[in-house]
Order: sequence, then C-alpha cells, then structure tokens
Amino acid sequence: MLAANSVRLLDEALLARENSHLAELQALYGASLALPLAERDYVRLTSLVAQLARQKDMSYLVLRDETGRVVAAEGRDPLAPLPVPVLDFAQLPREAVRFDGMVTLRLGEREVGSAHFGIDTRFLRQASANLLWQSTAIGWAALVLTAVLLAFVSYWLMRNLRVLQQGVAALESGAADVRLPAGGNDEIGRLTRAFNRMAQALDERVEALKKSEARFHAIADYTYGVEAWFNPRGRLIWINRSVERITGYAPLECLLSNSLVDMLVFEKDRKLALEVALKALRGSSGDNFEVRLRRKDGSIVWTVINWQPIHGPQGEYLGLRVSGDEIQARKEAELKLLDTVVELRRTQALKEYYLTVSNEERARLDALLNVMKIGVLFVDGNQRVVYFNDAMRDICQLPRDENLIGLRDSGMLDRTAHLRSDDAGYRQHVEEVLASGTEISEPYEIPFRDGRIVTDTSALVPGDKPGRHIGRVWIYEDVTRQKQLEAQLVRLAERDPLTNLYNRRRFHDEIGRIIADASRRKSQAGLLAIDLDGFKPINDEFGHQAGDAVLVRLAEEVGAIVRRNEIFFRIGGDEFAILAPDADEEEMIGLARRVGGKVADMRFKFAGREVQLTASLGIALYPKHAADSEEMIARADSAMYQAKMGGKNRWAIYGGAKLH
Repeated sequence: MLAANSVRLLDEALLARENSHLAELQALYGASLALPLAERDYVRLTSLVAQLARQKDMSYLVLRDETGRVVAAEGRDPLAPLPVPVLDFAQLPREAVRFDGMVTLRLGEREVGSAHFGIDTRFLRQASANLLWQSTAIGWAALVLTAVLLAFVSYWLMRNLRVLQQGVAALESGAADVRLPAGGNDEIGRLTRAFNRMAQALDERVEALKKSEARFHAIADYTYGVEAWFNPRGRLIWINRSVERITGYAPLECLLSNSLVDMLVFEKDRKLALEVALKALRGSSGDNFEVRLRRKDGSIVWTVINWQPIHGPQGEYLGLRVSGDEIQARKEAELKLLDTVVELRRTQALKEYYLTVSNEERARLDALLNVMKIGVLFVDGNQRVVYFNDAMRDICQLPRDENLIGLRDSGMLDRTAHLRSDDAGYRQHVEEVLASGTEISEPYEIPFRDGRIVTDTSALVPGDKPGRHIGRVWIYEDVTRQKQLEAQLVRLAERDPLTNLYNRRRFHDEIGRIIADASRRKSQAGLLAIDLDGFKPINDEFGHQAGDAVLVRLAEEVGAIVRRNEIFFRIGGDEFAILAPDADEEEMIGLARRVGGKVADMRFKFAGREVQLTASLGIALYPKHAADSEEMIARADSAMYQAKMGGKNRWAIYGGAKLH
C-alpha cells in the first residue's frame, strides 16, 4: 500500500511537474512566437519552431496562423491532421505514449494563431512501472528518497521556471531589455538562453518598428498636403498636421469631430461632398475633386481632394486614404483668368462686330467708288498701290482681272505711259507734288493720245496722329466731254451762231487786248467797220432765210480773204468789223478795198431774181485816231457812216474828207 501510494504520489508529482512545465512551455511559445507570427516573419518562425522542437522529449511542434493555415512544422507532416489537444497531463489516458497540447498565441488582445505540440510521455510510464517494481524492495527508503528528490527537483525546476515566467510576463507587458541569467546546459538553461535571444530579437524588432514608425510619422506629419485615413465605416482614424495649416483645426479636433463634413465643408458644397464620400467608401478611387472648406476663422478656402481605397495583405478592405491640398491661389487665378476670358470674348465680339461693320462700310464704299465715273487710286506711305476702283481701270484701260495691289506708283506710271501725250511732263508733275508735300494738289490736265483729257488731283490721307499721313489718294477724272462742252459754250458765247464769226462780246475783248498790246509795244492797230448796203430790202422781200443765206455766204467769202493776223467779227444784224494788229493806214486801205470789192462781186438769186450787195466801210487807226477801244470803235463807225452818207459802196478814213 505504501508502495502503491508512493507510486501514486510520484505519478501526481510527475503530472504536476509536467503540467507546470506545460504552462511554462505555453508561456514561452506565446512570448516567442506571437510577435513574429503577427509580423508574418516566416523565416524567423521556422527557425524558432525548429529550435523549440529540438528540446528534450518534444515529439513535434506545429504553428498555425489565425486562419488555421500551417506556417511552420517540425517533427510532423504539416499536411497530416492534428490530434485532438489535451488540456493537461491529468486528462491523458494511461496507455497514451504522447501528450498532444495546444496553446493560443495572442499579441495583446489580438489572437494571431496557435501552436500545437507533442511531448513524449513514455518516460513517465516507464518511471511509474520501475517505481512500482522497486517500491516493494526499497520501501520507506524509496519513499523518503522520492520525497526528497521531488522536493529538490520541484524547488530547482520551479526556481528557474519562475524566473522564466517573470521574463515572459515582462515581455507581455511591453518591457524592453528583458534578460534572464543563464544557468547550466540543461533544458532550462538552454530555454533561458533561447528566451534571451528571443528577447533580444524582439527588442531589435521593436526598435526597428519604432524607428520605422517615427519615420512614417515624420513623413506623414510634415507632408505639405493633408493625408487622412478613414475606416470602412467612414470614421477618421488618423490625419496629419497639415490639416491645421489649411483649415485651422488641429488633428485632435478632427479626430473628435462627429461629422467632418459638417465641420469643414462649406454649406453649399456639403450635399455634393456627401455624395462623393459615399461613393468613395464603397471602394472607388477618385481625384481632382474641388471643394470649398470653411476654416476655423470662418474664411473659405478652395481645396482639391484625391482618394483611393486601402487593402490589407489578404485583399481585405481597410478603409480609405484621402489626400488634399489648398488650391486657393490657383482658383483665384482661374477665376481671374475666367474674367479675362470673358472680357477677351467680349472684346473679340466687339472686334468682330466692328470688323463686320467695317467690312460692310468698306463694301458700301467700294460699291460707291465703283459706280463713280471718277478714278480713285490709293497709295500707301511706301508708294505702293492699296486700292483702285473700276473707273480707274477704265480711264487707264487696265484689264478687270489684273491685280495691281502692291505695285509701286512708279510701276503704275510705267503701265500707263503709252496713254499720255506728254508722259515726261506728267512724271515731272507727279515728282513735284510728292516733293512739295502739298496736302491737296491743284488739278492737272493730262492729254491722252486718243484725244481724251484727264485731270488729276491728289491729297494726303491723314493718319491716327496729327501730322502723320498714311499715304496719298489720287483722283482722276475724264473731262474730255466737259472740255468739249466748255469749248462749245465758249464758241456759243463768243461766236455768232449763224455765221460762226466772233460776236460783239469777243470783239470788245479782242479790241481791248489788241490796243493794250499795241500800247505796250508802241505799235499800231487798225479797225475796219463794215455795214451792208441793200441788205434790209432783201430780208424784207425774200424773207429771213434769204437774209441768213446772204450773211452766211458773205462770212465765208470775206473770211477767205482775211489774213491770218486779222480777226473778222459780226457785230450784229448786217454790221461787221475786222481788227488788224500791227496794221498801218496803207494796210487798212488795202483791206478795205479787198473787202469792198469782194462784197460787190457777190451775186445772189432768190425767187428767180438776181440780187447784188455793196458795203460801206470806215477805217480808224490806233493811236492816230483814238486813245482807247471805245474811242476807236466810235471813230470807225463815224468813218463808216461818212462813207454810207457819201453814196454807199465806198470806204472812208476817219478824219479824211475824201471818200473812196
């Protein structure tokens, strides 16, 4: 009974020891494997699993992650199903040769996986059998020795395990530089050294994580733009310090806000911002969303927002990354640019309107100039043709399809030189006009070879500034018909319409001119006054047509004997006169005889009757008989009446008593 009790006690002691050992192993596994498993450091996990599985009496060690996937295994096929774990050694059947245990690995409150292990228990069964067999022989000695050994072993094991347990607890609490004194080379010593290496590795990793986290915060907090992280439910879980620069709100104020949209977004933009936020939280990405924010001081600032979803290693949706930056200056520039564009468009519209009006005015002016019979030629400041109308083409006989725009004015003169009778004279006239700089030139007559007469007048075209001119306009007018009409009017005004002889008006002009010329040259001039004898009876008896025929014939035949320097006039009715410049008394007597003889020799036949005329002639000389034209006319008339009173058909000299 004592032996059985001793065996029972020994079994219980061994079970207690193994359960304690089991607890220490579970703590060790949790401390050494949880962090690498959370970091997915599979290389480190494989090394640790291999090292832990090599401990004495360990059959296998299998490590699973939180999803149940095997990430490391030692001593067992990772694909083979794992046996059902036993909570402690007390539940292990007697016939079992292996203890199958399991420990859940946690990092803080988070479950990161599990470790499955097997411990060979055959040494327990062997020890129990040996003790039972030897207990009968050794009796109380064995019992005492067992008790002593158990006490010593328990003390020795528990001392080191308590230290190890304290180290594990320190690691769990987050303490740094946790190191345990290494004992001998037994399992506890090796486990302690393994713990120290694990603690050192953890310290190094934690330090690296701290440095990495510090770098991340340095980058994130000092990023110029706003960076924020929203969880899948739209709750802000992190934001950098740039939000305070842009909005005036500190990061903590943003984190504590129940609604960032209501706190930050301008009232008129909130509805659109909420719609965009809902779409973004469904996992979509977007960029260049412009929205107005209300700063803490109440001012409005324009910002641009970009966002994209964040996914974990397994593709799980972790939330939304939002980036933002201030674009107030750019927006103000855009608004200013928009105002500028609007102003430019308005200006462009005005320019187009004025251009249309200008083109219409130009078209009307062009139509007006083209219907005019006056030729118009515009020449710019470089003496090049910029415009000419159809009348100009017609006057210069230029083809309608020939383009002369850009031709120099000298080239234009060359093109029309064959038309002018005096081309050299006209070119000199043009040079004088251009050299003088006269604003408006006097009309200049250009005789053409075909008999036409064209006048030109030019004027400077004023520019936009006083004293500045942009060219010259030349006006050409075909005055051939006008000259013809003028000549005809002159003829009608100075000539007798019946006989085509100069009339009384021209007579008075010429006698004044001849006397003035004679007075200037100290020469003489003579006047022969003629009055027809018997003209009135012909006119009364045979009619005015007969009288007109007599006058016309007399003008022709007497005009034929008048010399080139002598001028024949019809003064009126049947009165005629001849002015003879530079004529003396003898020459005037000869003229009177020729005229009197010619008239006397003329015969007319009217109504079957032959009719004859004679003439009474009076001679007056300048300066012998008169000092001016009126006096000379009076003296000649006096001599003519003297001849008529003396019997007609004779001539007399003023102041002479003799008739001829």
